[in-house]
Amino acid sequence: MATQDSRIKIKRSTVTATVPTVPSSNDHTDGTWIATDIYKGELFFNQADGVLWSRDDNGVVCLGGSASLTIASADVLTLNTTPLTIVGAVAGYAIEVVSASRKVDFNTTPYATNIDLQLITSGASTSVQAQARINSSVSNIICMDKSTPALATSTQLLANADLLVKVDSGNPTAGDSDITVYVHYRLIPA
Repeated sequence: MATQDSRIKIKRSTVTATVPTVPSSNDHTDGTWIATDIYKGELFFNQADGVLWSRDDNGVVCLGGSASLTIASADVLTLNTTPLTIVGAVAGYAIEVVSASRKVDFNTTPYATNIDLQLITSGASTSVQAQARINSSVSNIICMDKSTPALATSTQLLANADLLVKVDSGNPTAGDSDITVYVHYRLIPA
């Protein structure tokens, strides 16, 4: 079969971390299917997480997800000691950043010291996936640079781990601007 004229519905969930599943049979009317089972080619959207899934010959695949997080200036000043979760862990999957950007809503004082905002994988040895400076003296939006580990033995992506926003080295000093981080990601089966 090269192309099939199918009428397959789009399933959706409003429950965080719900992932579609492969059914035990090919017939959804035989009583064995559960609510998360999907046909090949069918879409499953988890609107609580903003993640779109499908199924192919190899099983369930993540087509992508997106998230954003607005960080108040008081929280920016503690981002090294208290990182914030932007994407929560999904059981059996690693979170890979596809692209990210950050927006500074400039107030009056730029951040000083420890100004490298990072997206990191919780618990990974070389956890930085993307980074950008936050010491802007004007309101702006920039793309975050993707990061590649220097060592072949490093771990950058881990299954069952959160994607966090933090700053490198220590907490920033000064600074009073809110920052919003936007991330587009995919989930990789582990």
